[in-house]
Amino acid sequence: MLTETTAHRMKVDRLDGEQSIVAGAKYLLSLKDRLPDRIKEPDRTWMALAAYNKGLGHLEDARILAQRMGLDPDSWVDLKKTLPLLSHSRHFRTLKHGYARGGEAVVLADSVRTYYEILQKYEKPYSRGSRHR
Repeated sequence: MLTETTAHRMKVDRLDGEQSIVAGAKYLLSLKDRLPDRIKEPDRTWMALAAYNKGLGHLEDARILAQRMGLDPDSWVDLKKTLPLLSHSRHFRTLKHGYARGGEAVVLADSVRTYYEILQKYEKPYSRGSRHR
């Protein structure tokens, strides 16, 4: 689901399911494109999903916090540790974008990742000309 602001920016009706899904996919790709090139897959996708949920600013704050803590700011495994810290005043007061419920972004990204892994395990790969039921 898109926020009203994002739907307006993407010029779609957020309550129209088809428009919302297509715009959401395009928005996710735009977030991936805005991440530093040095961030490789699959970390890039998981970080883009977190940014989809909390915004690129908060993702960048979590990356800065990771660096301060001696963690890898380009690693999803390490950002999973720092994103939840954005709700602690000890940390968010020292960062540009302030308070965020960063743990929610971790839950979202990990839920999508789990669902994706289930689909990969149980769904046959799509090929041209194949029929889906």
